[in-house]
Amino acid sequence: MKLLDVVFVYHLVGHERVAWHGRYHAHSCNEYEIHFFVDGDGTFLCGKSCSTITSGRIVTAFPLEFHSIIPDINKRPISYYALLFELDETENETDRLIASMLSKNHEIVNINNHLLRIQCEEIAEMFNSGDPGLKIAADHLLISVLFRFFPIETDSPLLEQKKTSTNSKMRRTNHVQVTKALAIMQVNVCEALGVDEMARIVGISMGHFIRVFRREVKMSPHQYIMRLKIEGATGLLISTPQTIEEISEWFGFKNQFHFSRVFKKCTGLSPSQYRKTYVQTVDFARPQNV
Repeated sequence: MKLLDVVFVYHLVGHERVAWHGRYHAHSCNEYEIHFFVDGDGTFLCGKSCSTITSGRIVTAFPLEFHSIIPDINKRPISYYALLFELDETENETDRLIASMLSKNHEIVNINNHLLRIQCEEIAEMFNSGDPGLKIAADHLLISVLFRFFPIETDSPLLEQKKTSTNSKMRRTNHVQVTKALAIMQVNVCEALGVDEMARIVGISMGHFIRVFRREVKMSPHQYIMRLKIEGATGLLISTPQTIEEISEWFGFKNQFHFSRVFKKCTGLSPSQYRKTYVQTVDFARPQNV
């Protein structure tokens, strides 16, 4: 377990404040993100599922799973902690157990809001302190929090599992191939790169590539690269004056209608609605010389 980032967002609202962290995005392989909602009203979109944001709710975004936070502009602003961390499931038994535990508890409601908020704040303070020792302490406190608040099956075979696995070598090979393909997709997100060409670059047959990719990423290569395009488009929508048509052309969509249809399917909002909701400003910047 290694903490990569800890963020506290206070009073996220549509149309008024920066929503950069709540934008439509995904994290890399082995990276998980816990969202603990302290207060507010809105929707958490994660993959193909939608969750209502309520006080005391925890939702996990898994590796490569696209997600975003959509505030309800007519109700209470959202305050939440987001904790991004990396798990090494191939080598570390505790990390493997945590990953299994999270997969069985994608969402938890009715958490002791006050207690978890104190612990999240302590993790944030230690992680952002700049002290290497406190950063390690933050990692261990997060592990403690996960085991405290997430149910675990006491008869899970992972509790007694040794460091051996008959398929470990194959899993590592598949992981390397998929990681290479993900890097290729990221670099060529604006290009019309076919699945057959990606498989050729990775060095395996197209059929095997699709099977391995689906098993690792939980979606097809085509679906993933389309989501990468939408992730890039959200960044341009909220940080540039480019028109929707220009952004559509930039990412290689057939036309603006096709882009808008895919965009809404992924984010739950049309491109114009997304731009209105997530307006990037600098009001979170700390004043100088204070």
